[in-house]
Amino acid sequence: MIYLVLFWEYFKVGLFTIGGGYAMLPLVTQIVTKRGWMTEQQLIEFIGVAESTPGPFAINLATFVGSTVGSTSGLGVFGGILGSLVATIAVTLPSLIIIIIVTLLFDKFRTNKYVQGMLKGIKPIVVGLILSSVFTVAAKVVLPNLNFKNITSDGVSKFNWISLIIVIAFVPISQIRIKGKKIHPIFLILVSAVLGVVLFGVFDLQG
Repeated sequence: MIYLVLFWEYFKVGLFTIGGGYAMLPLVTQIVTKRGWMTEQQLIEFIGVAESTPGPFAINLATFVGSTVGSTSGLGVFGGILGSLVATIAVTLPSLIIIIIVTLLFDKFRTNKYVQGMLKGIKPIVVGLILSSVFTVAAKVVLPNLNFKNITSDGVSKFNWISLIIVIAFVPISQIRIKGKKIHPIFLILVSAVLGVVLFGVFDLQG
Protein backbone atom coordinates (compact mmCIF):
# COMPACT_ATOMS: atom_id res chain seq x y z
CA MET A 1 0.00 0.00 0.00
CA ILE A 2 1.29 3.41 -1.00
CA TYR A 3 0.85 4.89 2.49
CA LEU A 4 2.96 2.20 4.15
CA VAL A 5 5.73 2.77 1.60
CA LEU A 6 5.44 6.53 2.11
CA PHE A 7 5.62 6.14 5.89
CA TRP A 8 8.64 3.81 5.76
CA GLU A 9 10.60 5.97 3.31
CA TYR A 10 10.02 9.17 5.27
CA PHE A 11 10.68 7.43 8.58
CA LYS A 12 14.12 6.55 7.20
CA VAL A 13 14.60 10.16 6.10
CA GLY A 14 13.76 11.38 9.60
CA LEU A 15 15.96 8.73 11.21
CA PHE A 16 19.11 9.26 9.15
CA THR A 17 18.95 13.00 8.52
CA ILE A 18 21.31 14.94 10.79
CA GLY A 19 21.80 18.65 10.28
CA GLY A 20 18.37 19.97 9.41
CA GLY A 21 16.13 20.11 6.38
CA TYR A 22 18.75 20.85 3.74
CA ALA A 23 20.84 17.86 4.78
CA MET A 24 17.87 15.63 4.00
CA LEU A 25 17.55 16.74 0.36
CA PRO A 26 19.97 14.20 -1.17
CA LEU A 27 18.10 11.33 0.50
CA VAL A 28 14.67 12.75 -0.38
CA THR A 29 15.74 13.29 -3.99
CA GLN A 30 16.94 9.71 -4.26
CA ILE A 31 13.72 8.34 -2.79
CA VAL A 32 11.20 10.34 -4.81
CA THR A 33 13.00 9.78 -8.11
CA LYS A 34 13.60 6.07 -7.46
CA ARG A 35 9.96 5.57 -6.55
CA GLY A 36 8.81 7.64 -9.53
CA TRP A 37 6.79 9.94 -7.28
CA MET A 38 8.04 13.05 -9.07
CA THR A 39 10.87 14.37 -11.22
CA GLU A 40 13.85 16.34 -9.92
CA GLN A 41 12.40 19.51 -11.44
CA GLN A 42 9.07 18.99 -9.67
CA LEU A 43 10.91 18.39 -6.39
CA ILE A 44 12.87 21.62 -6.79
CA GLU A 45 9.59 23.48 -7.31
CA PHE A 46 8.30 21.91 -4.09
CA ILE A 47 11.51 23.00 -2.34
CA GLY A 48 10.82 26.58 -3.39
CA VAL A 49 7.27 26.40 -2.06
CA ALA A 50 8.36 24.68 1.17
CA GLU A 51 11.01 27.33 1.80
CA SER A 52 8.59 30.18 1.12
CA THR A 53 5.76 28.96 3.35
CA PRO A 54 5.61 29.27 7.16
CA GLY A 55 6.95 26.42 9.27
CA PRO A 56 10.04 24.17 9.32
CA PHE A 57 11.38 23.49 5.84
CA ALA A 58 11.80 19.73 6.30
CA ILE A 59 8.25 19.25 7.57
CA ASN A 60 6.77 21.48 4.87
CA LEU A 61 8.55 19.51 2.16
CA ALA A 62 7.40 16.19 3.62
CA THR A 63 3.83 17.48 3.73
CA PHE A 64 3.91 18.61 0.10
CA VAL A 65 5.47 15.37 -1.15
CA GLY A 66 3.05 13.30 0.94
CA SER A 67 0.11 15.18 -0.53
CA THR A 68 1.31 14.54 -4.07
CA VAL A 69 1.92 10.83 -3.44
CA GLY A 70 -1.36 10.39 -1.56
CA SER A 71 -3.35 11.99 -4.35
CA THR A 72 -2.37 9.09 -6.63
CA SER A 73 -4.09 6.55 -4.36
CA GLY A 74 -7.47 7.09 -5.97
CA LEU A 75 -9.01 8.64 -2.85
CA GLY A 76 -9.05 12.15 -4.27
CA VAL A 77 -8.60 15.06 -1.87
CA PHE A 78 -8.81 12.75 1.15
CA GLY A 79 -5.93 10.70 -0.24
CA GLY A 80 -3.76 13.82 -0.51
CA ILE A 81 -4.59 14.87 3.04
CA LEU A 82 -3.86 11.39 4.36
CA GLY A 83 -0.56 11.31 2.46
CA SER A 84 0.42 14.65 3.99
CA LEU A 85 -0.30 13.37 7.49
CA VAL A 86 1.56 10.09 6.95
CA ALA A 87 4.71 11.76 5.56
CA THR A 88 4.70 14.49 8.20
CA ILE A 89 4.29 12.07 11.11
CA ALA A 90 6.87 9.68 9.66
CA VAL A 91 9.58 12.34 9.22
CA THR A 92 9.11 13.80 12.71
CA LEU A 93 8.63 10.54 14.65
CA PRO A 94 12.32 9.49 14.82
CA SER A 95 13.34 12.92 16.12
CA LEU A 96 10.60 12.79 18.74
CA ILE A 97 11.70 9.37 19.96
CA ILE A 98 15.39 10.28 20.00
CA ILE A 99 14.91 13.62 21.79
CA ILE A 100 12.86 11.91 24.51
CA ILE A 101 15.67 9.40 25.05
CA VAL A 102 18.32 12.14 25.05
CA THR A 103 16.27 14.19 27.54
CA LEU A 104 16.05 11.25 29.91
CA LEU A 105 19.77 10.49 29.62
CA PHE A 106 21.06 14.03 29.01
CA ASP A 107 23.83 14.05 31.61
CA LYS A 108 25.25 10.75 30.39
CA PHE A 109 25.14 11.83 26.75
CA ARG A 110 26.77 15.19 27.50
CA THR A 111 29.80 13.68 29.20
CA ASN A 112 30.16 10.49 27.17
CA LYS A 113 33.35 10.74 25.09
CA TYR A 114 32.06 8.30 22.48
CA VAL A 115 28.89 10.32 21.89
CA GLN A 116 30.93 13.53 21.65
CA GLY A 117 33.34 11.85 19.24
CA MET A 118 30.45 10.65 17.08
CA LEU A 119 28.98 14.16 16.89
CA LYS A 120 32.34 15.64 15.89
CA GLY A 121 32.66 13.03 13.15
CA ILE A 122 29.17 13.70 11.84
CA LYS A 123 29.58 17.49 11.52
CA PRO A 124 31.76 17.43 8.35
CA ILE A 125 29.36 15.00 6.68
CA VAL A 126 26.42 17.29 7.45
CA VAL A 127 28.27 20.21 5.86
CA GLY A 128 28.97 18.07 2.79
CA LEU A 129 25.32 17.04 2.45
CA ILE A 130 24.14 20.64 2.73
CA LEU A 131 26.65 21.80 0.11
CA SER A 132 25.59 18.93 -2.14
CA SER A 133 21.96 20.04 -1.85
CA VAL A 134 22.88 23.66 -2.57
CA PHE A 135 24.81 22.64 -5.69
CA THR A 136 22.04 20.36 -6.96
CA VAL A 137 19.25 22.91 -6.50
CA ALA A 138 21.35 25.78 -7.92
CA ALA A 139 22.33 23.72 -10.97
CA LYS A 140 18.72 22.73 -11.71
CA VAL A 141 17.51 26.32 -11.30
CA VAL A 142 20.11 27.72 -13.69
CA LEU A 143 20.07 24.69 -16.03
CA PRO A 144 16.46 23.40 -15.87
CA ASN A 145 17.03 20.66 -18.47
CA LEU A 146 20.09 19.23 -16.71
CA ASN A 147 19.97 15.53 -15.88
CA PHE A 148 22.74 14.48 -13.48
CA LYS A 149 22.31 10.82 -14.43
CA ASN A 150 22.92 11.52 -18.11
CA ILE A 151 24.60 14.84 -18.82
CA THR A 152 24.26 15.76 -22.50
CA SER A 153 24.48 18.89 -24.62
CA ASP A 154 20.69 19.19 -24.46
CA GLY A 155 20.90 19.36 -20.68
CA VAL A 156 23.03 22.50 -20.79
CA SER A 157 21.41 24.05 -23.86
CA LYS A 158 18.85 26.02 -21.83
CA PHE A 159 20.52 28.50 -19.49
CA ASN A 160 18.29 30.47 -17.13
CA TRP A 161 20.41 33.59 -16.88
CA ILE A 162 17.67 35.57 -15.10
CA SER A 163 17.66 33.13 -12.17
CA LEU A 164 21.46 33.24 -12.08
CA ILE A 165 21.42 37.05 -11.88
CA ILE A 166 18.87 36.90 -9.03
CA VAL A 167 21.03 34.39 -7.14
CA ILE A 168 24.19 36.45 -7.61
CA ALA A 169 22.39 39.65 -6.59
CA PHE A 170 20.70 38.24 -3.50
CA VAL A 171 23.83 36.68 -1.97
CA PRO A 172 25.49 40.06 -1.19
CA ILE A 173 22.11 41.69 -0.49
CA SER A 174 21.47 39.10 2.24
CA GLN A 175 24.69 40.22 3.96
CA ILE A 176 23.83 43.93 4.02
CA ARG A 177 23.44 45.31 7.53
CA ILE A 178 21.07 48.13 8.41
CA LYS A 179 21.67 49.55 11.87
CA GLY A 180 23.78 46.52 12.67
CA LYS A 181 21.18 43.97 11.56
CA LYS A 182 20.99 41.93 8.38
CA ILE A 183 17.96 42.24 6.13
CA HIS A 184 15.31 39.82 7.37
CA PRO A 185 15.04 36.61 5.26
CA ILE A 186 11.24 36.99 5.11
CA PHE A 187 11.65 40.32 3.34
CA LEU A 188 14.06 38.76 0.82
CA ILE A 189 11.65 35.88 0.17
CA LEU A 190 8.78 38.30 -0.44
CA VAL A 191 10.90 40.43 -2.79
CA SER A 192 12.03 37.37 -4.74
CA ALA A 193 8.41 36.18 -5.00
CA VAL A 194 7.36 39.54 -6.45
CA LEU A 195 10.28 39.43 -8.88
CA GLY A 196 9.21 35.96 -9.97
CA VAL A 197 5.63 37.08 -10.60
CA VAL A 198 6.77 40.12 -12.59
CA LEU A 199 9.57 38.54 -14.60
CA PHE A 200 8.23 35.03 -15.22
CA GLY A 201 4.50 35.73 -14.92
CA VAL A 202 3.73 39.20 -16.28
CA PHE A 203 6.58 39.45 -18.82
CA ASP A 204 6.78 35.66 -19.36
CA LEU A 205 10.58 35.68 -19.57
CA GLN A 206 12.09 32.24 -20.08
CA GLY A 207 15.67 33.03 -19.08
